[in-house]
Amino acid sequence: MKISLPLPSFFALAMSGFVLETARAVDYQEEIRPILNKKCFKCHTGPKSKGGLRMDTPDDFAKRIGGDDPVIIPGDPSKSLLTIKAGLPRTDGDAMPPPPARERGAEAMTSAELTLVQKWVSMGAKFEAGETAAAPTAAPGAPAAVGAPTAAGAMQTWTNSAGVSLQAAFVSLSGTSVTLKKDDGSQFDYPLASLNPESQALAKKLGGQ
Repeated sequence: MKISLPLPSFFALAMSGFVLETARAVDYQEEIRPILNKKCFKCHTGPKSKGGLRMDTPDDFAKRIGGDDPVIIPGDPSKSLLTIKAGLPRTDGDAMPPPPARERGAEAMTSAELTLVQKWVSMGAKFEAGETAAAPTAAPGAPAAVGAPTAAGAMQTWTNSAGVSLQAAFVSLSGTSVTLKKDDGSQFDYPLASLNPESQALAKKLGGQ
């Protein structure tokens, strides 16, 4: 199924399941790492990290972002274990930090901290501005990792000229419109000129222009 959408429909899509964000990216080093350092590193650093999840180095953390055993699904905090467990009621045994750790003084994320981490995940879980967290090397023939920054068919963050962003996969670029695909498989056309300069450049790059 393929439909053409005028500019207002971009907003409607964002409100009906796509990620709605401002154009400003969340800075991992300045905003996210301090939260993780305070709330997660006590259990998730070093070679003996709980659950095999080491978060203190980007290279180790990236191994669990996307891939076969993810704690973060780039672009989807509702399916990411990190944000799911951080948001569970404190009485839930699966909540992070777990009850035994809380008894030893570990603190859960505040509502504001969780919201910021969710936004970071929604915008692709990037470690540096303009770059997506590196994913483990895929085996030959394996599908591209979700969130790969330049792979056609992978989920990308697209931002329009009004600063509203959504997650969709690039399909094609034809004339003055770009065809994108939602995660449910449906496709839609969007005017190239109505995207912001960065998204226009991404569409042209993926379209081979």
